Amino acid sequence: MKRIAHSLIVMLLVTACSKKMETVVTPPSPPVPPVVPIVDPNTLSLPVTAAQVNGAFSFTKIRNVHPRLHYTAAEIAQIGSAAQTDLFAKATYDDIIARADALIGSPLLDYGLDAAQLRISNIHTISNDHLPYLILAYQLTKNTKYASRAWDQLNRMCSYPDWGANRHFLDAGIAAKAVGMAFDGLYDYLTVAQRNQLYNALRSFVLGPGKNQIDNGTGQFKWYDTDDNWNGICHGGMIMATLATYEMDSVFNSSVIATCANGMLKYIKSFDPDGASEEGLSYWSYGLSNTMLALESMKRSLGATFGLTNQAGLKKTGMFPYYVSGPVGTATFGDDYVYAGKENRFLSYFWFSKFYNDANMAKTHFDMCQSINVNRKGKMNGWMDLLFYDRQLVNQGAAASFPSSGFIKGVDYAYLFESTSNDNGLYVGMHAGDNNASHGHLDAGSFFIQGMGENWAQGNLGLQSPYPTDYFTVTNPAYDAAPTNNAPTTGRFYYYRVRTEGKNCLVFNPDARPEQNPKGIATVVKNENDNSGGYYIIDLTSNYSRDVKSYKRGIKMNRSGKFISVQDEFTPNTTSTVYWLMHSAATDGAIISGDGKTATMYKNGKTFYARIVSPAGASFSKVDRSPTSINYLTETGAVFTSIMAGKNSSNPFYGKLQVKLTGLVANTPTTIRIDFQATAPGSTPPLVPMDGWTTSN
Repeated sequence: MKRIAHSLIVMLLVTACSKKMETVVTPPSPPVPPVVPIVDPNTLSLPVTAAQVNGAFSFTKIRNVHPRLHYTAAEIAQIGSAAQTDLFAKATYDDIIARADALIGSPLLDYGLDAAQLRISNIHTISNDHLPYLILAYQLTKNTKYASRAWDQLNRMCSYPDWGANRHFLDAGIAAKAVGMAFDGLYDYLTVAQRNQLYNALRSFVLGPGKNQIDNGTGQFKWYDTDDNWNGICHGGMIMATLATYEMDSVFNSSVIATCANGMLKYIKSFDPDGASEEGLSYWSYGLSNTMLALESMKRSLGATFGLTNQAGLKKTGMFPYYVSGPVGTATFGDDYVYAGKENRFLSYFWFSKFYNDANMAKTHFDMCQSINVNRKGKMNGWMDLLFYDRQLVNQGAAASFPSSGFIKGVDYAYLFESTSNDNGLYVGMHAGDNNASHGHLDAGSFFIQGMGENWAQGNLGLQSPYPTDYFTVTNPAYDAAPTNNAPTTGRFYYYRVRTEGKNCLVFNPDARPEQNPKGIATVVKNENDNSGGYYIIDLTSNYSRDVKSYKRGIKMNRSGKFISVQDEFTPNTTSTVYWLMHSAATDGAIISGDGKTATMYKNGKTFYARIVSPAGASFSKVDRSPTSINYLTETGAVFTSIMAGKNSSNPFYGKLQVKLTGLVANTPTTIRIDFQATAPGSTPPLVPMDGWTTSN
């Protein structure tokens, strides 16, 4: 993986930094700020300097004004007032108060490392799940019980030996966001001594080490030079912390802001051109949560984002979750969770529509929240949505209309709808792209099928959670090793959910090696779409370079005939055994016909069919879901069952429909075609090579 610097080998070499917080001498009174030339921030672009940042802060004239990062006192009053009459907003308002109330009197969270001796898990809980609710509850009600509970936890955090900066800087970046929010949102409650204590902790535990790592090219994982979620989280957290505490040391804080703004560009440009994240939806949200808030705080405090928010991909990325969603589920990639079912589709955020004044995006997100959260107490996507919800903007917009086919560059996902206006219609999607993507799995070619309001083919079973200590460790045997059943040391490519056999893909000659090339890249080579139908064809040769001379997979939507085809065309290098695999929640009770050609699946009173068109001698078998069995293939089960005992999460919701072909002759082309439809298969359209596909054949 690009940032599989989580490697256990690296982890075990890292020495935990447990030195006590350095004492920062606080002057008896704030120093008189130097005279700074005022700079119009709208004239600046990256890279920016500390002097320019300082001048921009003077331009906005908000020195010593709090709150200022994400809302003003007047805006908080408006939010609180609107939430009393707008039921959509009130549900989230009530949830914030309820969650804050639940924290009153609860135990404070202490320092401690995870099993890998790497992460301070409680920092993530405090920063993401506790402090934002307590701070907002205080702002919305001015009840000091929330501020008091927040301070008690902050005070405890200040006594920690570290916040992970020299071991796992993601912890420090997350903490910086929350402490910056607390400094800003609790400012009128905190004493001068408490503010000084918070700033000293930020300086010692995050800002000083972070600036030093960036300036000197040091630190674990070199997060500041990546284009993944760590970049946005860590730079964004430092930006918010320094903007909140700006007056404590304007010279130092300006230098941190400039450094982090310049460094964040690489991450933001990773969303070009279509707004997609190769890391999938979970890490899209995780990385952008800090990034969005940092950009908002820059705009408010400095008057500009120096061009960061002008990037084409960032402007589009608010719609990313909806472009990779079908009628009843969102496609998942790599270390995503599973978002199957209409009410489990992935939500975006109101920040994008508010920041870019996009009424249609606001309306689209509003409608998706209403649809997905219809049976839930909260109607929005959390507390951030409440801050940037604009009912007037929503009312001005029209929900986006989605095309019946598309290819999302960046995550490289292709999809086809039978009809975008029918939630019961057919849908098929397929993941291409780079196996070496951050948090990526060996899943090139994995497909998703929905129809009749149900998920029938689930292309990704999600991440292994919680991450085991060896989850990012890449061990032997390598992809290009000689055939072997020896699995000497556990690592990433032994986990079922990471392996290709845990996807809806082909597996060639299964043994202890990775089934796809971890450096392989699948590319789209042909596609068409019209009212009759559409298709996407991808070239998977580099992903299966060890086993094939050539390999293409296509997905096809026949709108006239109302069926989907998945077709594989490959030429094996050697005499081969090949598995065609599909994970499904509908294998229980599935019936395979006497000739093995048709599988009839049932789910929630609905019936769905899979039919083998080619090759002639192929037949289905099924493996039912199990609360305990991992469902490795027969060949790999013999290899991994012992060494991976107790390490895999079970997959209790998904069984497998599979086809096993043996004795495929070297250098002889083979075609597998399987059709899917909601009505019993009748006459089958003839097999057509993918080079001859049209939208109607």
